[in-house]
Amino acid sequence: MQETIGKRIARLRQETGWTQQTLAARLAISRVAVSQIEMDLTLPSERTVTLLAGLFKLSPQALVEGTTYPLAKAERLPEVTCCYTALEHELALLENDLAWLRRLADDPDRRNETLRLAAEIREQWRTRLDAWREQVTDKGEKAQLGSAHQKLTDFLGGLL
Repeated sequence: MQETIGKRIARLRQETGWTQQTLAARLAISRVAVSQIEMDLTLPSERTVTLLAGLFKLSPQALVEGTTYPLAKAERLPEVTCCYTALEHELALLENDLAWLRRLADDPDRRNETLRLAAEIREQWRTRLDAWREQVTDKGEKAQLGSAHQKLTDFLGGLL
């Protein structure tokens, strides 16, 4: 028996640890609308399916595959969707900067330059992470920020 699209969305939401209200806020719809979708009282639009796929880090096709979502609607879904939040992108940039500094630190002839750059990067990233901390309300994202801040402190503390 096929899983209904509503049950799949509810399962993925629960696996992610989000409430219906959190998911609704991320989709810019009401909590009642999320509840109706999860109870299979309403069929999500192609726009909503595409947004949900991105939030759950799936392609739209993978989200609806093997469900009761109508084939005619599934055929109109895009092949890919954005799967990363602005915060996730920012944290990937931090990882990139730290990897670059690691490579520089491996060269003893560039020690002074590395120390100078590490100090600059530390201040820039502290400012950026603090700005994010003021904006983020999601517990998971707060944890990601805390981890990133600790990683920055630990790595650059070892260099400086």
